[in-house]
Amino acid sequence: ESGRRRPVPIKGSEFQLECDMAVVAIGAGPNPLLPTTTPGLELNKRGYIVADLETGKTTKSGVWAGGDIVTGSATVILAMGAGRKAANSIHDYLMSK
Repeated sequence: ESGRRRPVPIKGSEFQLECDMAVVAIGAGPNPLLPTTTPGLELNKRGYIVADLETGKTTKSGVWAGGDIVTGSATVILAMGAGRKAANSIHDYLMSK
C-alpha cells in the first residue's frame, strides 16, 4: 500500500444537491478548448491562464482564475490561497458596481 487515501463507495450514500452553478475542476492539464471558447483570455505558452497572482484577475474583464490552471500542478494549499485571493477580488469588483 502507498498510504495514499482513495475513495471507497458507500452503498446508499448518494444524494442530489441543487445548485445554480458547478465549476468543473478535473484534469491534469489545461483545457485545450480555452483559446477557441474564451476570446480575450490570455494563455501562456503551456496553455495555462495568465492571471495576476495577487488578485486572480485575468486579461478578460469579469474573469478570475487561480490554482493549477494558472500555476500548473501544485499543492491544494496554494490553490486554496489563490481561490481566497480571487474571492476577495471578485467581492471588491462586485461591490464597486
